[in-house]
Amino acid sequence: MKREFLKESGAYLQGAAMAAVSKPSITGFTRLETQPTTVSLKLGLQAPLADPLWMLARQWQFNEFQGEDAGTPLSVRFEVSGLPVSRLRAGAEKDRQPWQALAPGQAPIETRVEAEAVWRTHPRLRGEAGLQLLRRVDAGARPVLCSAYPLALPAPTDGAADMAGLLWSGVLPGRTLDAQALAADLTPLRGADGLLTGLPAALAALPATVQAALDPWLAWLDGVVFEGNEADEAAAGNPAWQRERFEYAFALGTGPAAPGVGAVALDVPEYTDGHVDWDEFRARPLADNGGNGGDAAPARRFSVAQRHPTPVRYPGMPADRYWEFEDGNVNFAGAEAGATDLLRLSVTEFALTFGNDWFMLPVRLPAGGLYRVTRFEVVDSFGIVSTAGPISAVTTSPWRMFEVNAAPALKDLLAHTVFIPDSLDGVMESEPLEQTLFVRDEMANLAWAIEKKVQGVSGEALDRDLEAKGLAFQQQVKFAATDPQLVYRLATPVPANWTPLLPVRRNGLQLADPLDIQLERAGMKRFYPAPAVLGADDPAFSDFLDGLDAQPNFISPLPIPEDANVRAYVFYPRGHLLRQNPNRPMPEAERLWLEEEEVPRIGATLKRKFQYARSADGRSWLWVGRSKTAGRGEASSQLRFDVAVKASTLR
Repeated sequence: MKREFLKESGAYLQGAAMAAVSKPSITGFTRLETQPTTVSLKLGLQAPLADPLWMLARQWQFNEFQGEDAGTPLSVRFEVSGLPVSRLRAGAEKDRQPWQALAPGQAPIETRVEAEAVWRTHPRLRGEAGLQLLRRVDAGARPVLCSAYPLALPAPTDGAADMAGLLWSGVLPGRTLDAQALAADLTPLRGADGLLTGLPAALAALPATVQAALDPWLAWLDGVVFEGNEADEAAAGNPAWQRERFEYAFALGTGPAAPGVGAVALDVPEYTDGHVDWDEFRARPLADNGGNGGDAAPARRFSVAQRHPTPVRYPGMPADRYWEFEDGNVNFAGAEAGATDLLRLSVTEFALTFGNDWFMLPVRLPAGGLYRVTRFEVVDSFGIVSTAGPISAVTTSPWRMFEVNAAPALKDLLAHTVFIPDSLDGVMESEPLEQTLFVRDEMANLAWAIEKKVQGVSGEALDRDLEAKGLAFQQQVKFAATDPQLVYRLATPVPANWTPLLPVRRNGLQLADPLDIQLERAGMKRFYPAPAVLGADDPAFSDFLDGLDAQPNFISPLPIPEDANVRAYVFYPRGHLLRQNPNRPMPEAERLWLEEEEVPRIGATLKRKFQYARSADGRSWLWVGRSKTAGRGEASSQLRFDVAVKASTLR
């Protein structure tokens, strides 16, 4: 009985073991270590020598005994076909902006897309450009130039917030001239060669030596700042700037991609960070062949008869033989890789196992074009000529390394094609001329645009936080002992540099349509009692109300009946980021709607600043552009309605 039980138990265990055997598969990763479950790779890469068999085993594990009978590449012959870009269109496709021809030697992509008005928004820059001219002319001509084209730079209304404007308004007027006003009168008098043919009537009494000094000064002035199409004051704004999303959009156009196929458009619908790279472009067919953007540049071929490939080298790469001393400056053993660190495992495996299988072959190509290798022949050390093609995709994934993202209609035509944009590298940025934060306020159920910096009277940054304190008049209200200790307030005050973004329906109140919310820029209303209501003359309060009336560009008074004894004002933003023209009163017809997703919970930071860079041809470029980055999270405005506060704390 006992023997039969054991026999049956053994048969059961054997059957269970056979049933538990699964088909072989690789569902994870393999590590050639004695302790594969540890986080660190240090023990495995140390390869401690226990005995000769251990050394042979390690060489066998790393395929040291496997002969591939392959030769080393010695020479390469190849051919590259290129399709240069020849057009640029500012704005998204829906904007229907015209195409502009791109000629060699023009401004780089970032400069062309971002550039906006500078001279008319920066009086100090106009004054400093005028000083450059005064240094070139005789002392007798300087008073005539300054009186004919005076620089208007009034003192700011709040000198504490606009300290730079206060200083420059006391230095520049009377000592320099308005360079742009003078250049505007000189431009019609320039000939085809760029030289002046005469002087304006206001300068007719000056000697001929002044005209000789004006010619090089005008040539210098043309290259100081790049404004693009924004030099015209009648321009409605940069067409590439998408006001509803606070980002740029543009497209580049090429010639025909293949016989029978139209031109190709390379769209960039979201450009925010100040640098354009290949992965931001998406190719699509261009049916109109670029419209009026000029003739399309023809395709070009670049043939290389012979080029010697060089093995790829990087610090810490593995040696050709396993038991060879390697570079100790890089310690791959210090890389910790857990079971879920797939990216770190992939990079480490490439660096340790396949790093010495790659060769580098430099080729010089002009920037600004689509390129594809059409022929590639390798001659190895045995004299064998091999033709290499692109790596075939093993999956249906649409992503490829460095391959341009193309629409389905162009997927086969632009396969294995890389785009090399004519972009800038190493752009230097100034301190922000303007800075605005976009935040969400869950307690007030609103979104806010908080202006931190805007341009002051001199064109340099003005501190709006400090200005907001001056625009918030605080008055201690006196109460008698018999007065109530709680005072009702309709709403609590909000700083003057906080602009509300109200949620509105995209198409109005259409109950049948799905709910689609946008954020509309609004103004903050504020009510103040008339001076007569206070019962006594308060000079500080009267001066405060006069200061509000002296800011018509961003503080608009509301019509109130005279017998109401109340003054009402609407506070608007005062920067170029939220206004079309902050140098004039806010028109009622100017509206601004933002897409709700552009103000996430983390918020967004929008900056407007000077940028300087050198292009590939060595030319320098200075322009003003905008950028959008992540914000600082949510904020609280402390806005509350229908509250009762203690009389002792009421101001």
